[in-house]
Amino acid sequence: MNIPERAPVTRLRGRTTAEVRVGEGAQDLPGFEPKWRDIVHYIVGITEEIWTDAAVDRIRATYAEDCVIHTSMGTTRGVDGVVAGTVQSLWAFTDFSTEHLNVAWSEDERGFYTSHLGFARSVNTGATLYGPATNAKLARHFVADCISRDNKIHTEWLARDNRTGLMQMGLDPQAVARLLAELPAPEPLLSLPPDAPGLPEPGDPAMPAGWAARLFAHWNARAFAAGAGFYAADAVAHWPGLQEATGPRAIVQLVIGLLASVPDGLFRVEHVCWTQEDDGPVVAVRWRLDGTSSPYGAVGDMPAGRPVAMIGMSHFRLNGDLIVEEWSVFDDVALIVQAYRA
Repeated sequence: MNIPERAPVTRLRGRTTAEVRVGEGAQDLPGFEPKWRDIVHYIVGITEEIWTDAAVDRIRATYAEDCVIHTSMGTTRGVDGVVAGTVQSLWAFTDFSTEHLNVAWSEDERGFYTSHLGFARSVNTGATLYGPATNAKLARHFVADCISRDNKIHTEWLARDNRTGLMQMGLDPQAVARLLAELPAPEPLLSLPPDAPGLPEPGDPAMPAGWAARLFAHWNARAFAAGAGFYAADAVAHWPGLQEATGPRAIVQLVIGLLASVPDGLFRVEHVCWTQEDDGPVVAVRWRLDGTSSPYGAVGDMPAGRPVAMIGMSHFRLNGDLIVEEWSVFDDVALIVQAYRA
């Protein structure tokens, strides 16, 4: 694969969080605070300030007043909601720490686009929507895809592995989904019909966007053997719900399990960016899955035949044209919630 040359930025692999917070790049960031050395340094730095240091006031310095946050549960608008949600999370979950795994990025007229994969640890010491504190230790992946301009994030797509978090708290994801389905949904994520635009279109297979479009087109065609050909023999995949798979056949089975829960589901590739790390290039894909629900798949029991949609992100570490490691992060609990609400 051809990974275009770009300005050097801070690399994450093999570095401690303290080292990453110092930064090592020299990228031009017009409109950003001078302390940020590059866009990776910025996105990791503000994450650490807000979540590890609990400098919640930094949200107003780094999020636009009219920012929009998209998740599979729905859309939140405005910085006030971001501040309020962060305060509530910091009350319910303490001892935050984050291992920053990848930050892929791109730049266009909207600003800098970053896809930030992390592994977050915390302890549930306060009450949540699900009930009283459990004192459970949580460790789960997240991906935050953000567009930032002039030091402020104006659009974000967020996916957390909520299934793993609920399991670690000793809760049943299906039972929690039924509870959440009873709560108001002011701006839910709506399923797109099969003829809606945006299905993957083959591009230059030697470039990241064309390569990603081909992979997800195989999943849409249910050409699982062809999709398996994108993976190295010893490839490893990390999926929600503590699912780990090694080798192409086992990884493809994860995809089959997800699609069994949305048997007419179609993937739409919505954004592709990349970065160069010490152990190889990483291609980050933001996608959505639309279709109708089925209780006979990996997501588990839920009402059948209901329209559902889900935002997901996949980070692929490559060796040549083959995937050697994959991290896919999505909130499949939201699929169950949507099925009950529909």
